[in-house]
Amino acid sequence: MDLTETAPLPLSRYALFHTRDVDQARESVARVFCPHALNTCHAGERLDARHHSARLGEASSLNYVQYGPAVDIDPGHLGTFYLLQIPLRGGATVWCGGRELRSDTRQASLPSPTEPLRMHWAADSPHLIVRLSQAAVVQQFEQLAQHALCGPLVFEPGVDMDAAPMAGIGAFVRYLCGTLDADPAFSGSALARQAESYLVSSLLLQLPHSHRALLEAGRRPLLPRVVRRAQEYMHAHATEPLTLAQLCSHLGVSARGLQHAFLCATGESPMGHWRSVRLERVRQALRAAGPGAGRDAVARIAERYGFFHAGHFADQYRRRFGERPSQTLRVMKESEPPR
Repeated sequence: MDLTETAPLPLSRYALFHTRDVDQARESVARVFCPHALNTCHAGERLDARHHSARLGEASSLNYVQYGPAVDIDPGHLGTFYLLQIPLRGGATVWCGGRELRSDTRQASLPSPTEPLRMHWAADSPHLIVRLSQAAVVQQFEQLAQHALCGPLVFEPGVDMDAAPMAGIGAFVRYLCGTLDADPAFSGSALARQAESYLVSSLLLQLPHSHRALLEAGRRPLLPRVVRRAQEYMHAHATEPLTLAQLCSHLGVSARGLQHAFLCATGESPMGHWRSVRLERVRQALRAAGPGAGRDAVARIAERYGFFHAGHFADQYRRRFGERPSQTLRVMKESEPPR
């Protein structure tokens, strides 16, 4: 007997669709996640596709997804979000960042937005999926580390659900699904936002990822004096033009020596750090802009910090924070209390 037909499905009050049409399933799922290719693996098979989706806080959603027969899914890159995918039965083969892993009820997958991704879901393999905004994960990391993130944050794609940390996180995800089913008012509430923050922090602190060492250090790493002086100068002159030659002249060091010191201490180049400083200042200014900011607010703020090519700036900003500059401005304006 198929229990999915006799027992309530997770998040059942948040059903988005139930269809046997591939095109409808692909287009509907893409509205919550991202555009992707979706194909059944065997000719003549019809989907039994369902998608239930409930918002948790401002930056995450919980989802139940099933397709019925085996399917191939190819999103390319997720772009602006992470996915914690927990098979409820069956399993999937996941190719992420050049690695292949087998996901099942004991091994979840956690693709990162910057890594190429494609998947093969076996037949009868419903998943619980947690969608987490990249911007929220980056912000939480920086709060925990008290340090700006340098480079993309990439999780190990395989997640052992039997390991002690993940067993608790998996149980917490199921608890949240049950709470949302029992109480629709929980979605978006203050408690839900706290749960979202706890979930993101737990993943960052418990799971391996490309910047885990910085969190484990528990403090800002000691930097060579020349690197600290360079960073202090950059922060003090964020609105002024700056070249590598000017920076070296101010510090009294060679370009090669400064680049080597930066790479060893931070993993990035001096000018890469300079760009990060200015992007952070832009983000702070967009967040501080009042609800009366005009349409040209993004361009004016970007130019103040040396970003004069709108297309290049928008691309760098999206890669850094997982959202467009206009989205940052709009979100902050929408969060203003009514006057």
